Amino acid sequence: MHSLGNSLRKRLHSILASPRKARKEWGKQYWQELDGIRNISCRHCPKFNEQKITCTIPFGTPLRKCVIAATEAHLSDARDKNVLEIGFGRLSLGRNLVNRSGGTWTGVEPHQPKERKPQLGKGGYGHAEDIPFPDNTFDMVFGIQSFEHWGQKAAAAARKPSEYSDCLNEIRRVLKPGGAVYLDAPMHFHGHEMFIMGDIQKIASLFPDEDWCNVVIEKWRYDYEPLERYAPTEKLFDEWQEEIFSYDAVEVERVKAEPIWLFTISAEKK
Repeated sequence: MHSLGNSLRKRLHSILASPRKARKEWGKQYWQELDGIRNISCRHCPKFNEQKITCTIPFGTPLRKCVIAATEAHLSDARDKNVLEIGFGRLSLGRNLVNRSGGTWTGVEPHQPKERKPQLGKGGYGHAEDIPFPDNTFDMVFGIQSFEHWGQKAAAAARKPSEYSDCLNEIRRVLKPGGAVYLDAPMHFHGHEMFIMGDIQKIASLFPDEDWCNVVIEKWRYDYEPLERYAPTEKLFDEWQEEIFSYDAVEVERVKAEPIWLFTISAEKK
């Protein structure tokens, strides 16, 4: 559970989030390119304090700190854009950054009452497989810590898992030509098996060349030193047994020794 102090600091950070400050902080190259993938190591992240050897985000797990950093890096400039968030939950840093930078935020959330219909500029019921807006409505669609759950088997008791191809086709439908999608997800943590296993190639294959261009993948905190290692736990392994079905036991054991890190992907609609 989140402590009260952490929850208050998280809420305050979201309330006070400044797009201008974020653009300045993330305006320079913050990654190192390796095999076509951007690697954001803790040591070279703008949020790293070299003197104190710490992350300057004052709340959350190591993964949550990366989520905050990546959200600020990608969503701080939405001037004059219609932006849709998928799975906005109770508190959305992305929403605040979009609105304050001059964009219009709209949200769909499967845990909202079904009778609460979303409208441009407001949130309501919906999910990635069924977005209740016309074709070519949005300049950008994003999802923060929701991508990994769309096809999750462990959530099947609450809802039928979605097909990732159907979800991304639906996102592509509501995007304007040239519009962008941005998604993040934890690796070696929970969700659909391809995220638990850190299968970058399989995830990237969801964005075929005939539909998407300018695909960019980032690995946040895969290189975590000199900060602490954030590792999966036995409690997570129990959920993995329910979720993983197409990788063998040797591969699963290998992944148990890997650190948890943040995956992000962005792409543009052709």
